[in-house]
Amino acid sequence: MSQGLVNLTLPAVLQEIEYVLEEYPEHPYQAAFLLPELHQRLVAHILSNVPNYYIVQGVQEPFDQSKYPSLPIQERLQMELVVRASILHVLRENADWLSCNLPRV
Repeated sequence: MSQGLVNLTLPAVLQEIEYVLEEYPEHPYQAAFLLPELHQRLVAHILSNVPNYYIVQGVQEPFDQSKYPSLPIQERLQMELVVRASILHVLRENADWLSCNLPRV
């Protein structure tokens, strides 16, 4: 049986992005991160700024996130801060690109 590396942090990051973006206005924040390229940049920026946890899992076994405990509260709060800072960072870094690719409201 072959094995693979599973990032346990990625699902938590994706969930936190979703929760945080709900608090932001639809335009430009939510609309900007609906664009796949910008969403990927946001995820990559966050993952590079938070601790990442991995497990080795057999490729034949389906991955079940519920078997693994969620992040401690302090790490979730830290992740929320990183998500908020990353949203602003990614928007600033891609302002020119966004002005061409984000429809005006």
